[in-house]
Amino acid sequence: MGADDIRMKRKIQQLGSSTLAVTLPAEWAREHDARKGDEVIVQRDESGGSLLIVPDSSSSGTETATIDADPLEPGALERAILAQYVLGRQLIRIDGETPLSTDVLDSVTSIERQLMGLGVVEQGTDHVDVRCSVAPGDFELPTLLERLWRTEATMREHAIEALTTGDPDGAQRTIHHERQIEKLFYLFLRLLFTTYRNPRLNESVGLETGFPLIGYRSIAQDVVLMAGVARRIAGMVTEAGGTIELEETAATRFRTTADTLETAAAETRTAVTDPTHETVGRARESLDAHFDSVEQTQRYLETERPEPLLVLQRSLTALHSSGTHATDSLDVASHFAFRSEPTVEGSDSL
Repeated sequence: MGADDIRMKRKIQQLGSSTLAVTLPAEWAREHDARKGDEVIVQRDESGGSLLIVPDSSSSGTETATIDADPLEPGALERAILAQYVLGRQLIRIDGETPLSTDVLDSVTSIERQLMGLGVVEQGTDHVDVRCSVAPGDFELPTLLERLWRTEATMREHAIEALTTGDPDGAQRTIHHERQIEKLFYLFLRLLFTTYRNPRLNESVGLETGFPLIGYRSIAQDVVLMAGVARRIAGMVTEAGGTIELEETAATRFRTTADTLETAAAETRTAVTDPTHETVGRARESLDAHFDSVEQTQRYLETERPEPLLVLQRSLTALHSSGTHATDSLDVASHFAFRSEPTVEGSDSL
């Protein structure tokens, strides 16, 4: 498909004294079986600079995808299945001209375990069909975002406890939750993309407020990045193999800094879900307190140089990064909350 097939110029026409209109591409109309008198959904994007037009139907596009497994390495095959999952495909067929190898079948099994609702429904010598049982309406985006937040908070709690007590088992508990974060995030992206292509699904996935999809995407990504920070701290504890023994002052300093981050993250969540000048202000104050605590702990490390200094320095840098990701989420939420929301309209006719 070339650029001319995606981007076309249309001349605006005057209909009556106050109505402007443009024609729809004939190929698009044929693909969606659009006829005179049918209705479409017209939705502005988050910035109001462009319009999305989709048929007023429940279809979210092609529901089946086929992947040629022959030229793909196992990792590439997993990424290809993941991409089709995120795109909202209901049925994904992995095909080959020759019998599928053990590596291909192992890749299918591996990615099946990583993605929520995905399961093998048919397997032959030269193909495997996997179907996703998750549909828009089964989960709501705000609920999934809340689950991401809770899982990240749990990971962070386990990671800091493992660091301050030198407990490799606690670090492993952090790492164990990483798979759950990935499952939730990919499911989140699947619902997000499906809803973007079909604005009629907004209500079914819990978007009653009109908060922009791009806002949800950005905030969810920040939560995943914060979970990655907790994973890095846990990884350092695991690599140390139980040799970390912090002196009490060092442990107290890191617990204090982690507590300020927990408060800042909680206030940020409140500001995202209930954005007012008051909630945003409290979140910013909490974030400032966290960064102040990071600076105090940094001065402590530079002055006292407790062991293991390198692990502690990297952990403190990680906690600072988490605060930055929370700040990014707050910036996104406040930007979209304090501006006019996009509108969704049904057209009178084609």
